[in-house]
Amino acid sequence: MAADLRGDLLGAETDLRWLSPLPLWIGILAGPTAWAFDLTASYALVKWTCSTERGALLHLLTLVSLTAVAFGAIVSWRALQHSADAAPTDGGEPRQRAHFMAVLGLTSCALFALTIVASAIPQWILDGCQ
Repeated sequence: MAADLRGDLLGAETDLRWLSPLPLWIGILAGPTAWAFDLTASYALVKWTCSTERGALLHLLTLVSLTAVAFGAIVSWRALQHSADAAPTDGGEPRQRAHFMAVLGLTSCALFALTIVASAIPQWILDGCQ
């Protein structure tokens, strides 16, 4: 009995950690932040990469941005798993709000990953220095 109670209490503690605002906001803001970083850094470095003929740096920026989006999606997925018993997303309870924010984070990450890939396609196909 005491072991089950302890496990339940520790399990509840880890659930509350994933329902706190920090992981939820990380999942929501990872996509737009990574996209803004990719766009700004690519525009800032294109002249330097053309003059030094290091075009691989632009591809590396894209991969770093996609990695950041994937991290945000993983955080949102974990938060969604811990709030899965709160099916309605229009409720006012903290677990239902966390469920909504986790779904929003996954959607945001998917949208911005698609945006980053779409903006990187011309870099992969065309030579930006000509």
